[in-house]
This record gives sequence, structure tokens and C-alpha cells, in this order.
Amino acid sequence: MFGFEYINNLIDRTLACRALKELTDETGGPQMALFRADDPTTDAGALRLWQGSDDGLIDRMIHFRLVSDPVDTQLFFLFGRDGTAMPHFHAQVVQFGADACVFNTDYLPRLDPIDHPDYYTEVFATLSKPYWKAINDKNNVCALAPASPAIAVYLSPWSIGCGRPTNRAELDRVSPSIEAFLDQYLNLAGNLVYAGSSADQLRDRNQRHLEQFFDDRLDPRAWKGVYNVIGEAMGQQVKMIFKTKLCS
Repeated sequence: MFGFEYINNLIDRTLACRALKELTDETGGPQMALFRADDPTTDAGALRLWQGSDDGLIDRMIHFRLVSDPVDTQLFFLFGRDGTAMPHFHAQVVQFGADACVFNTDYLPRLDPIDHPDYYTEVFATLSKPYWKAINDKNNVCALAPASPAIAVYLSPWSIGCGRPTNRAELDRVSPSIEAFLDQYLNLAGNLVYAGSSADQLRDRNQRHLEQFFDDRLDPRAWKGVYNVIGEAMGQQVKMIFKTKLCS
């Protein structure tokens, strides 16, 4: 599956740059194996989890793969350290069929632009060139800016994504932009110095942000799809891992 391979390449790119430790289950496998709710013997994907170093700006990395033939969903997250201004990075590829997919990538900002315009300059200015390169290609569906406004408000204006089906060729065309987003993120992980809010304020905002971003009501169709495959109990476990910090 090219979506799976694509996200694995982002993981490899991250691990080549930042020291993250994978947290496995007792057998050395993924942190959480997933199984179909209607047949617990049938594999439905996995959740892999990595922990950042205690002195770094990345708290955790997550790869969530949900398999429900013919749909293969890949979610990739890098979460910034709690109590810092380090944004979160998100990439997704949903593949259905041999050549069809939708995809998106973005940062989740940790501060608001009205009160902290300098933060947006430091974090996002570098993204403008790869963003424009992706959306100005007339051959790309992502040029149509199809994001749901209800979800987009929790992301950034630099979001690259497509809500209408496209193909592997577009994902390949946009890959340099997505990789530029990731490279900027990994650079920020070693260089971000913005300190416009106290650690307590940043922790409080981040907790509220993630609670709302992962709320079933924000994207009910997506979460219903997860629960239909692996059951609500297991789906809630996945959601809790998304929201739970690892580094002290």
C-alpha cells in the first residue's frame, strides 16, 4: 500500500534527525495491535508510539494505521512538548483502491495569531513557499482548499490537503512540500526559542486544544468509522494515547 509506505518514509525521515524511543508491547511489537470488533481474530492495523527525550521539544510520535478493506488509513502525528510553544505536526493518507487516496498535512499551532504574531513568523514563514508550490499546481485537487471549516480552525492557514479523491501521482507531486513541512518541524525541534507565554498557560491551552480537536463531535464521520472497525472501547484507547503526554 503506497499510503503505508509514504508514512513510513516520514517516520524514517524523523528518526534520522531526532532521537525518539519506540514504546512496544510486551512482545516487542507495536504499542497497540488493533482487531476488528466483529471478528477479534482479524487484524485491523496497529498503533506505534515513540517517546521523545526529556530535554527535547518533541513529546511523542504516533503512527496509527486502520485497515478496513478496501480502505487503508494512515495517521501520523508528532506532538510538541507540553508547556512549550512547539507545534504539533500531522499527516494523513487514506488509500482506497490501487491508486485512489486523499491526504493532508499541517501543523497544530500552540498559540493564537492575534496575541502572538511573531510566533507565526518564526514557525510558519518557511512553509509559505512549499505551501504555494503545492496548491498552485492546477493538476492538484489540493489546490481547491477543501478543508472543513469546523476542523480547519484548529489547524493553520498553511494546511495542504484534499477532501476529494485524488491519486498517487498527486501525492508524489506534493511530496516535496510535505517533506519541507516535516523538515521545518524537525528544525524547529532543535531551534525554537519562542517564549511568548508561560509554561502553565501553554499546558492549559494545549490540553483544551487537543480535547476539542479529538472530540467526536468535531469530525463525527471519521470517529464513527474508527468505532465501526475496532469498536468504541478500543477507539477511545487510541484517542487517549493521542492526547496523553509522555515526557515529564
